[in-house]
Amino acid sequence: MAFLSFPTLVYDRFIWQYLWGPVVADAAGQPVAHEGIRAVRGYTAVNTVTYLAAVVYSLPGLRAYLDHLDVTFDAGLAYGFAPIIVAGGAMRALEDIGLLGDYAVLFITPSIYFVVTAVTVLALGIGALARDRGFISIPQSVGVVGVVWAVGAVGWAFWYGATSPAPLRLWVPVATTGITLGVTGLYYWGADVVEGVPLRHPLFLLAVFGQTWDGSQNLIGVTFLNYSPKLVVTNLVYQVTGFSGSTFVLKLLVTGGIVWYLADAKAKMNHTWWWLMTFFIGAIGLPMGVRGSLRMMLGV
Repeated sequence: MAFLSFPTLVYDRFIWQYLWGPVVADAAGQPVAHEGIRAVRGYTAVNTVTYLAAVVYSLPGLRAYLDHLDVTFDAGLAYGFAPIIVAGGAMRALEDIGLLGDYAVLFITPSIYFVVTAVTVLALGIGALARDRGFISIPQSVGVVGVVWAVGAVGWAFWYGATSPAPLRLWVPVATTGITLGVTGLYYWGADVVEGVPLRHPLFLLAVFGQTWDGSQNLIGVTFLNYSPKLVVTNLVYQVTGFSGSTFVLKLLVTGGIVWYLADAKAKMNHTWWWLMTFFIGAIGLPMGVRGSLRMMLGV
């Protein structure tokens, strides 16, 4: 209704300028204009809040779909989803490199969210059919789809780096993955010290791993390669503090606080909503860690 009443305001001044325009600009590699309104690539406060709101708004629909398939909300399902999320981050990196041609626009935010969601919904449907016929479980089916996609996308990035004349910085994914594994290991060890709060739940480990990977790629990029954090909030923190490890520390503190809250609230919250919220924490960090690590490895 608002679009029909105020098409210029709604489309030109909001959808184009802050949502679709940046996607087109990212695909074109330069600012673009529509009806005299200029759009540039990258995140802004407006599109960041809009994307987060869209994700939160979609959660009830995801829950209803999973309930319809009679899916069990457990750690196995979360880890089955993880390879698809990794694949999404890798595809975003391939778009950054310029390898996707005319399909690039499908793998730029927010388009990529719809692509990843579509693949996930399809994988869940295939998994439900396979489960009902006694083949393999839904998490296993989803995991197989994700692993095939992730191996293909990450393998393409490594193949491009190996055949490109530009130097291949293999030390970047080694460093980011090493830092992530180290911090997650320390978390796992430290969680055993706390009594009465179940901090070692597998979903918490996935959340810490995903957010730490994103934080570590920011740390490596800012400290050694003159990169700037992609997200508005993390970049603002870096600009204000001037400390290269600020976003890394911020992510550790915020993630730790959220995990503590969710661990304490586990017995009180609806299990499905608790699962979705906990999984979401890791899911928003994991693809960015993959994307950043691959981009910096290839010098993009």
